[in-house]
Amino acid sequence: MSYSMPKFCVQNFILLIFLLFPFDVFPQQMNFTEILSNALIEEQHASKLVGMGAIVMQNAALLGQAVTGERKINSGIELSIDDQWHIGSVTKSITATLAARLIEQGLMDWDTPLAEIFTDHDIHPEWQAVTVEQLLTHTSGARPNFSIFTNFSRPDEGEQRMQARLDAVLSVLRSRPNSAPGESFNYSNVGYTIVGVIAEELTEKPWEELLRQHVFSPLGLDSAGFGPPIISGAENDGQPEGHRRWLSFGPKVAVGTGTFADNSPIIGPAGSVHMSLVDLAKYAQEHLFGAKGKGNLLDAKSYQQLQTASLENYASGWVVTPERKWADGPLIWHNGSNTMWYALMVIIPVKDLVIVVTANDGDIDRAESAAWKLVQNVTKLLDSPTQGVPE
Repeated sequence: MSYSMPKFCVQNFILLIFLLFPFDVFPQQMNFTEILSNALIEEQHASKLVGMGAIVMQNAALLGQAVTGERKINSGIELSIDDQWHIGSVTKSITATLAARLIEQGLMDWDTPLAEIFTDHDIHPEWQAVTVEQLLTHTSGARPNFSIFTNFSRPDEGEQRMQARLDAVLSVLRSRPNSAPGESFNYSNVGYTIVGVIAEELTEKPWEELLRQHVFSPLGLDSAGFGPPIISGAENDGQPEGHRRWLSFGPKVAVGTGTFADNSPIIGPAGSVHMSLVDLAKYAQEHLFGAKGKGNLLDAKSYQQLQTASLENYASGWVVTPERKWADGPLIWHNGSNTMWYALMVIIPVKDLVIVVTANDGDIDRAESAAWKLVQNVTKLLDSPTQGVPE
């Protein structure tokens, strides 16, 4: 999906809150979690999404988190604050973070060409000079997606999936790139899958195991996993399901956790991770620390590389948007959807602010609009001297 920031008219949520809660009683009667919850409920109702979640951190402290809606449409089972969310292409920043870890270990470099990695395989001459950095910044010339036949493949995690990923990648690398490497921006799930295969080739370990070892475990992301959240036990003791319309005019339905509840795990490095709101915020907070030269997982130089934009404002797994007036500075962000879920992760370094918004609904246009409205309104809300009361 396109990562471009939508243009929309922001609803005057702040004014609504002010009218509902008089100035003299507002600070005493509502804390930030209640404010966030009310804002989330309003956006979920307006957008008609099945369910939404949001979490806000500032100065490395949790300000509030909230969920609203159902785990499964028409089930009557409400979302839980500890539920897990599929984050789609937000996974790309995690794969890029893994690449940076391997670079710091000396296994490769940002400018390592594919010819030095796929030494035992025949690849098209025009791919040989393509670098890791070009793959991470969508400037490699890789096409957007694999064939539909690849998406129907569901190999088991481990050696079987590693071989399937390698085969899918080699089928692309044997033909010339879609465009001259380094010359244009083309958003590509294929490119990030190639990065995942590079990591597997260099370490002889599955990409999933590498994420657990190099990102999830060091950052304490205990809820992180792959594919849709696993539903276990009784229905009311499970996890949310993604939702979509199988036909454009049909009803919205839950997709469960079966074969078609996610894209093929072959393209996992481009978008298959799930985790809880708290863990999403912890992960984003680490990258905020990194933006300020204080990261724990990587050195400052690596974070600078990951967050330096190339063509179309795209860095390595992150979009770096120039200054926005409502943010008082640039944004570091990414969104994602597997067409059944939606996630938006926004970092505003000048405000030491992290905001994450999620939905278990594949109505991407509505989810994206609702998420950005919430991000802007929360940011403006936090700027007011009484934390929510307009001047």
